[in-house]
Amino acid sequence: MATFVRISCGFALVAGAAVIPAGGGAAAPDGPQKLQPASRITAGRAPTSRLAKTDRSLLDRTDGERIPVLVKLDHDAVASYAGGVPGLAATSPAATGTRLRGGDAEQAYEQYLAQREQQFTSALAAKLPSATVGQRLRTVYGGVALTLPANEVKKLLAVEGVVAVQRDELREPLTDSSSSFIGADVLQSGAGANGAPTSQAGKGVVVGVLDTGAWPEHPSFADQGVLAAPPAKTDGSARRCDFGDNPLTPAKDVFRCNNKLIGGAAFLKGYLEAFPDETYKSARDSDGHGTHTASTAAGDVLASAKVFGVERGPVHGVAPGSWLSVYKVCGANGCMSSDSAAAVAQAVRDGVDVVNFSISGGTDPFSDPVEMAFLDAYAAGVFVAASAGNSGPDAGTVNHLSPWVTTVAASTQRREFSAGLTLQSATATAQLSGASLTAGAGPAPLVRAGDVAAYKGGATCAKPAKKGQFTGQIVVCERGGNPRVEKGWNVREGGAVGMVLYNPKLQDVETDNHWLPTVHLADPAVLEFLDANTGITATITAGQANAGTGDVMAAFSSRGPGGLALKPDVTAPGVQILAGHTPTPGATAGGPAGELFQAIAGTSMSSPHVAGAAALLASRHPDWTPGELKSALMTSAVTEVTIEDGKTPAGPHEMGAGRIAVDRADQVTLTVSDSSSRMMSMADDEVRAVDLNLPSINAPIMPGRLSTVRTLRNMTDRTMTYAVASTAPKDSSISVPAAVTVPARGTAPLPVTIYSRAVVDGYLSGEIRLTAADGSPALHLPVAFRPSQGQVTLASTCTAKKVTLARTAQCTVTAANTGYDDAPVDLTTRLDPALAVTGVDGGAKLDGPREVSHDTTLRGIEPGAPDVAELDDRVWKPLDVAPDAIGDEEMINYDVPGFGYAGQTYQRIGVVSNGYLVVGGGTAQDVRIAPPGTDGEQAPDPARPNNVLAPYWTDLDGSAADGVRVATVEGGGVEWIVVEWRVNRFGTEDTQRFQVWLAIGEDEDIRFAYDAKDLPGGTKGFAVGAENALGKGVLRSEQPGPDLRVRSTGGHPGGVASYTVKLRGVMPSDARVTTSMTSPEVPGTTVVRTRIPVVAP
Repeated sequence: MATFVRISCGFALVAGAAVIPAGGGAAAPDGPQKLQPASRITAGRAPTSRLAKTDRSLLDRTDGERIPVLVKLDHDAVASYAGGVPGLAATSPAATGTRLRGGDAEQAYEQYLAQREQQFTSALAAKLPSATVGQRLRTVYGGVALTLPANEVKKLLAVEGVVAVQRDELREPLTDSSSSFIGADVLQSGAGANGAPTSQAGKGVVVGVLDTGAWPEHPSFADQGVLAAPPAKTDGSARRCDFGDNPLTPAKDVFRCNNKLIGGAAFLKGYLEAFPDETYKSARDSDGHGTHTASTAAGDVLASAKVFGVERGPVHGVAPGSWLSVYKVCGANGCMSSDSAAAVAQAVRDGVDVVNFSISGGTDPFSDPVEMAFLDAYAAGVFVAASAGNSGPDAGTVNHLSPWVTTVAASTQRREFSAGLTLQSATATAQLSGASLTAGAGPAPLVRAGDVAAYKGGATCAKPAKKGQFTGQIVVCERGGNPRVEKGWNVREGGAVGMVLYNPKLQDVETDNHWLPTVHLADPAVLEFLDANTGITATITAGQANAGTGDVMAAFSSRGPGGLALKPDVTAPGVQILAGHTPTPGATAGGPAGELFQAIAGTSMSSPHVAGAAALLASRHPDWTPGELKSALMTSAVTEVTIEDGKTPAGPHEMGAGRIAVDRADQVTLTVSDSSSRMMSMADDEVRAVDLNLPSINAPIMPGRLSTVRTLRNMTDRTMTYAVASTAPKDSSISVPAAVTVPARGTAPLPVTIYSRAVVDGYLSGEIRLTAADGSPALHLPVAFRPSQGQVTLASTCTAKKVTLARTAQCTVTAANTGYDDAPVDLTTRLDPALAVTGVDGGAKLDGPREVSHDTTLRGIEPGAPDVAELDDRVWKPLDVAPDAIGDEEMINYDVPGFGYAGQTYQRIGVVSNGYLVVGGGTAQDVRIAPPGTDGEQAPDPARPNNVLAPYWTDLDGSAADGVRVATVEGGGVEWIVVEWRVNRFGTEDTQRFQVWLAIGEDEDIRFAYDAKDLPGGTKGFAVGAENALGKGVLRSEQPGPDLRVRSTGGHPGGVASYTVKLRGVMPSDARVTTSMTSPEVPGTTVVRTRIPVVAP
């Protein structure tokens, strides 16, 4: 076994935990200064396998409870297999041009997948006999579901054939006149009497809804005798219809599917293993969410829709003529990823054309099995609409970031249900209004829940009141903390006759099915009246339909940016949406039983509007692909939308391309879309993702100038010419040709160049507009970009801030590679006409009187190779600051003063529970249980994590221990960052203590310190040592003893190219020196401009 070399460094430890040069005689050091965590992270393949990523946070569990996971195997699913396996023809509709039909090629490839699965399960049984194989996902995803003890998940990645292990997560569903508001009435009319919507709008299209199921006897799903029988499945099998018996009738009357609701299946295998007490284990809905989304997308045309006995109709879905196929993937506690992925597979096999998924997820598409399943569905010709999420208005909260999904935000329509609230005291009166769908109440005494001392539910009405606490009163409750409807139930238990629900800050108001008369106020104005008056009575009027303000973003609607595509894609009505409900809600928050309709809010409600709109378009344009349907909806969307204040124009990170207008989408003559194969190869590429042919442009790195191309497809039989224009923010431009001509059924390129000299911290946005010469609807593409430099940086500095006419100055241009890959660069410096070049050096070439160029390749960073040697002196001293709790398989990132390591300077560290640091900070992919190699033979490798300092890397757990302590200490003129672990050996209470000391400054000085009286040990598969950013260094299985010092040798920084341009002023002017740089390692062109005015003598 290798041993560490001993060195003497002439340092001694002084009380107070500072390292002082021996004999320095320095004063006592200042006390340690604790550092605060910046973030926490709980941590040749087939094309889809190359995209798939492991969810490292799965490794956090240490107990033996059986948990579900999904395992992505190294093969493509049937829906995305484009060939490549000898002897097996392609099966993906994207490659074959036909839908999946269960033909010979598909059967042969499925047999091949079965063999691959058998090989995997055999290897699994040998290594993890406790694992149980569940659903096998062959049509989409390409993998299997497993359950196994949580403390054995760590071994799965070592099983042959596994490319990623992903969490089988429990996710949540995201919780009339809206159809006409989006223009669907134009496409629905024509066959209905007196202009009424036709029940056949959207005919010939199958809409699949993955949700909480549906109440099949609901009138929205009745067979009205106007729709034809659904087509037979291409594989010849029968459609599942598993809704079970109607629990509201005494007779046994199992629901039979019809020519409207053509199928229903429960996919709850994973869910029921965790929550076996689901009310209905069939596709029947006990929540109401699925019934609402299904009826919104494709519910029948109904003349009546009563809520609490009051007529609120008529009502109908966006595509009432479409067939519905329901897939129950959610129970009362949420939705498992494996169940959702299995349902996607079945939907593809069932011939579904459009999927609605009003469920969270997709924030990391490449480690999300459902999002990967949607990619396969897209390849199979299926359009997917998904909710953006309900975590707004904060930025960066949007769900479903993949470009193959249409992600839907929520905004208002022009109809609202509202009620008045009259407040009366002996000396004052106030009139307020809010949202309501209930009956009225009062006059009755008004009381604030938080003012009643005996009530334990507080201001938010979080607990049921005792009988008599609120008898005959209207109770004021604050929104937040618990479900809105539950608040009403809680005060009703105490005898309340009404509720005033208020928002503590400006938010949307909702029309829930409350248990008692309720008005929901947008702000806390009611509190001002309560504070100023006593003896108040209140009267709530009955809720009525009134005109409201449309196209206002809902405050709850999640915002971008997110990922490499522009998200959300569009917005649609998602506030006070009247649609179906289950008469048997299983939770208090579902409201009173017996109601078949409700008017609720959420991006869950907006997404089915887009699904229904896609169904209408697919019915009228059956040859359009999912990407073309998405393009039509985006490019024709209404952009006159505001944020929640009703005044400020919404941008693309709020509304996407805008609010859908399906009547305009039906008339589009151009589309912009891309293939699933290009998405597989480019969607996760930070440089190339901007070039995906999407109906939007998103540039998270825009270094000055960026050019891309959108390919326009003419959907008509005639040549089309469009005038092209753009808008851009201040100090920026979006350049496009003045016109473009696209041949009939052909394509033409639309080159786009974005330029910006804006200095901002964040995104800017603009728009490209195309106006047809023949009067067809105008189209637009939203553009978002963030001015920032990439891996290769560029700077320009001049010796003078101005130059006198006929005098000279010089400017130095510097390009630096901050990455590890070599970077070819092409540099050009151009002077304004007021300046002239008088000379160049540094290898640059004079190309003209005002132009200089330089081409070179900047080598990537070669970090120094670290080694570890023993110290004569001890550094260890307990760090006296408060600890930060750390769990098992967890990393905490800290921002720290700059320190040197392996030739680079860093200002962030990631402290991992398993006894190592990631220099520069890290992500979940940098959390690893054991060091690389085998027990006793550890060796560095290029696999993540890299840039590691490992005083004792092994399987450690901080969840039941002190944690980690991070601070700066100072003394004797030396300042250090000190990291101390006090964590347990996994599965024990054996605490391991050790430290890393990092000298602040550019020069590397790094120590590993150990308590000589309590050295770490007792584990297998450990390592002590260091790796650089490329995975080179030393890791040794030698039990710690003396303190250690890390020394890096060799290596070099990233390449730097620098040249000087000598210049002279030739005419008075406010001149500029502009340098541009291109490199394949950076998207676009990096541009820097230096102002150097020429002034008269």
